[in-house]
Amino acid sequence: MPSVGGRPPRSLQRQTLAEVIEPRYTELLNLVNDEILQLQEQLRQQGVKHHLAAGIVLTGGAAQIDGLAACAQRVFHTQVRIGQPLNITGLTDYAQEPYYSTAVGLLHYGKESHLSGEAEVEKRASVGNWFKRINSWLRKEF
Repeated sequence: MPSVGGRPPRSLQRQTLAEVIEPRYTELLNLVNDEILQLQEQLRQQGVKHHLAAGIVLTGGAAQIDGLAACAQRVFHTQVRIGQPLNITGLTDYAQEPYYSTAVGLLHYGKESHLSGEAEVEKRASVGNWFKRINSWLRKEF
């Protein structure tokens, strides 16, 4: 494992690293789950369908950490998968890796928003409307 501050690199067993990282990821995913539950409650109060039936999609480079999807599945109690960019032309060998999925997804979303005339963001968009747009985009992209 590389070191910082001019210290020599050191060797670290995978199991030891996992014992440190997994509780932190569990803690972080629990915070995300709490936010999702709060959003679902807000949507329920507004009369909007609030069940995340599609499951959870992990994106970005950290999504490739061994065991993260299983950890997320334990926290969220729903299906979890690693997202990969779809419908990419050009540098497909590079851009179709999970660590590019967040950036590629945001680029697709920006392009689609611009092409469909949604570049103007409404000042007072409701939480339900925002959730529907994100849900629609996720279904289309992944």
